[in-house]
Amino acid sequence: MNNSLKLICLAILCVFALQSLEAKPKKVVQKPVYMIGVGFSLIDSMVFITDMQLVDSITIEKKTKFLADRQLYSFQFQRYLEAAYKGGPYVPSVFFSPSRKKMERKYLSLHKRYVQSKDLRMILVDISQFRFKAEKYIEEGTE
Repeated sequence: MNNSLKLICLAILCVFALQSLEAKPKKVVQKPVYMIGVGFSLIDSMVFITDMQLVDSITIEKKTKFLADRQLYSFQFQRYLEAAYKGGPYVPSVFFSPSRKKMERKYLSLHKRYVQSKDLRMILVDISQFRFKAEKYIEEGTE
């Protein structure tokens, strides 16, 4: 009987512990950020770089200052590359910052790196060709 009472108490403690581990809502803030998209072709040595763009109402996690749903912005650029340049597959990346100066430095750094590369051909994607769109933030666990 003593062992069964211990097991019941342990089970109750586990239930309380699991409830406290449930995902707590992340504190997020909506703000405009500057974004740059970079995509690499896996077949022919091409790299695509978008113009620096100001995108309004982007969701940023307050604590980590990380872009929420970052993969959705990469998918936007990937879908554009697959539609516009039939070569595929493409590997996209997104760089972002609320600071225009930081993004200008990043853009110039990327541009310089790929212009000087003898192995890669750089293609600039004008803002008239592709533009990032703000994605609606959906908190995990809510539907």
